[in-house]
Amino acid sequence: MKNVVRHIVTGALMLLVLWTTSCSHDTEAFGISDKETALSIGLRLPARSPKTGEGYEFGETYENYIDVENNNYRIYFFTSDNKLIARFEPDGFVVTEGSDYRDYSVLGKAPAALVNHKNFKMVVLANWPQYDDDTMKTGETLLADICDAGWGQFDSFSSFELGPERLIPFYGVHEYNNIEFKSGEATLLPEPVTLLRAVAKVEVILKTDDYFDLSFSEVKIRRYNKKGYCAPKDVFSQDDYDHGGEWNSDYVSDLHLVKDSNDAEEKIQNFRLANQWIDVDGNKYEKWIAYLPEYQNIDAGDEYSCIEVRPDAQTGEDKPHRVYFANYDESGKTDNNDNAKRFDINRNNLYRFTITVRDNRLTVNVQEWKYAYDNEYTFD
Repeated sequence: MKNVVRHIVTGALMLLVLWTTSCSHDTEAFGISDKETALSIGLRLPARSPKTGEGYEFGETYENYIDVENNNYRIYFFTSDNKLIARFEPDGFVVTEGSDYRDYSVLGKAPAALVNHKNFKMVVLANWPQYDDDTMKTGETLLADICDAGWGQFDSFSSFELGPERLIPFYGVHEYNNIEFKSGEATLLPEPVTLLRAVAKVEVILKTDDYFDLSFSEVKIRRYNKKGYCAPKDVFSQDDYDHGGEWNSDYVSDLHLVKDSNDAEEKIQNFRLANQWIDVDGNKYEKWIAYLPEYQNIDAGDEYSCIEVRPDAQTGEDKPHRVYFANYDESGKTDNNDNAKRFDINRNNLYRFTITVRDNRLTVNVQEWKYAYDNEYTFD
């Protein structure tokens, strides 16, 4: 077995053009005069992994959802040395749909200060609990100030249920060099801004056959952090996390923990039963899901995070079985006391544990998981 961890590939905000509004009739709908310069941002959805089928998997609806309707996002321009230039505030969105994609064009006035910068960074925040706009100061606010801000933290999900009122925070940054702005000419920003989720997704999948009908009465996470940072630690460039779909290097491995440590107290919370089905192979499956802030398991001693699964009453068993965040061998066994086998819970990663039944008895067997996320971002 290689690893139980695989990475989540993020979607992309395609920054398309800076243009003069006389080039497009669409800007009239947003009240932009022909003499004003407008920024158009196009978002192509879904953004596919460059190596589909090699460790990447589609996300589900609210795992990819950004709340544009309620203005729950911020887009900023920063200098190459990470100082705020200006905020971009779009005037509206235009949606174009195809059979397998959705394009979003965002129209608005380009910040005047941006024209003086050939080299700059685009920073995107989305679904954050709050944005402290009053503290943002041109030439003074650093990108690190946003990433490390107290207002840039989120609370762990109370029910592991996503929806319009409970969304995953995102963060993304991309640097552009030698960009020239000329009056009356469109300026193409050639690369996308790749977004990172602030949480890990954990799946526990139970697989049984006709000879052993089994369900879990509950699945729990033992030890998790009650808060997390919306942004990763010291990620100020796309090169810090986006490596073109290279599985072993995407995306971030450094933890960004509140107060630089795990919570001292042990907390326990139930996973959510997401689905039960019979697949084409004739086996029965059920999937339990949790969304977790980052957690340090390596070098955590006895204060490690783990999963407990409990069979339903018909098995006659009442003892929960533990599943560890650790590398398992081909027989489905691990030594969680071996620190080298453990792994942390990192943002933007999917951890999938498949539990099977052997020899007509319940045996927790964590199998190799082969697929991670390829996001489809939904803006509404």
